Amino acid sequence: MMYLSAIRAQARTFLGKFIKSEQGVTAIEYAIVAAGVAAVVLVVFGSGGPVESMLNSVFDKLKTRMSTLISSQAPTTSS
Repeated sequence: MMYLSAIRAQARTFLGKFIKSEQGVTAIEYAIVAAGVAAVVLVVFGSGGPVESMLNSVFDKLKTRMSTLISSQAPTTSS
């Protein structure tokens, strides 16, 4: 019976220290922030995101304008 009381006292002391410790809380906060940042990066730069759409639009316009410019300056061959 005495042994059980000692274990209970040690468990209570350990849990009390564990609850009061803020190291774990800080680590969890950083993990939550990192997960949020990773989610934002995935949405913005991921496949089908706004950055990809904008870049595709810019390069499509550039390709069209360059093709038009090149075709208008191509030498004509006459027989």
